[in-house]
Amino acid sequence: MFAPSVFQQSSGCLTYRPSRTLAWSTRRARSESGLWVPRPAVALPGAQAGGAIISRSVLLDALHKDQIQAWLQPKVTVRSQKLVALEALARWRHPQLGLLSPHVFLPWFSEHGLDEALLMHVLQEVLGLQAYWRRQGTVMPVSVNLPTHLLDDAGLPDRLMACVQAKRGRACDITFELLENSDTKTACALFMGACRLVAMGFGLAQDDVGVDYSSMERLAGAPFSELKLDRRFVHGLSADRQQAAQVLGWIATAKERGLRVTAEGVEAQADLDILQQMGCDYAQGYLFAKPTPAFELDMWMRQRWPA
Repeated sequence: MFAPSVFQQSSGCLTYRPSRTLAWSTRRARSESGLWVPRPAVALPGAQAGGAIISRSVLLDALHKDQIQAWLQPKVTVRSQKLVALEALARWRHPQLGLLSPHVFLPWFSEHGLDEALLMHVLQEVLGLQAYWRRQGTVMPVSVNLPTHLLDDAGLPDRLMACVQAKRGRACDITFELLENSDTKTACALFMGACRLVAMGFGLAQDDVGVDYSSMERLAGAPFSELKLDRRFVHGLSADRQQAAQVLGWIATAKERGLRVTAEGVEAQADLDILQQMGCDYAQGYLFAKPTPAFELDMWMRQRWPA
């Protein structure tokens, strides 16, 4: 049983450190040259004029000072809304500007080649939380977003496992969600990297399914255990027959391959009811809980399952 008392702000493990599973799903604006150029929505201290660029040093400083935080969103079963896992999402608590959304800063981690630094930062935070929960008698799986292009580096799986072992964590309690908005240079790199992660005991999910056809191609070529439906195809599902037909097709494809299915961005009971009829396994979204700092999940648990 997942006890609410697991979450205590006083625990050293719950001090603000890394961030999301990291809501890496960033949106980029097309420049006049035709290249995809990320553009943050606000100007940050230390950025160039107009807020057009966030410097590498500013991002490294934010990591070093633990301003980048891991917020958590529950994943529940569609049938009973039982909590089964959490997803780690990145937030930046800026000392002057307050809480910044992922779309403001995540593109710049990629721009400066800091995707792995952020990934490791978040993973370490998650492992610290899981260690604390285990001491309280609770095992809680957590998913962490992994930019797919990082699998071009054949050494990444070893570094991820080394991080887990250093924190005395368990690979089976971590699922890496491969993001749809980046890709490896070759299909071979994706397949080899994915196979190594699974062989080490990690879970593997394809995030943002439906955004691009490439995500469906990956399902046939890599050892995924889970498919995650993008929120834009889930929101309003009950009122759009064409959208419902698409989602039903993706769920059927996943079931044929023995994959579990998670719907992201569930906000309406009517949409949840349709997902249940379609055979969707899990759901995330504001209907259940918003992403929140770990210690605040205590309140969420008490509200849903009062003693």
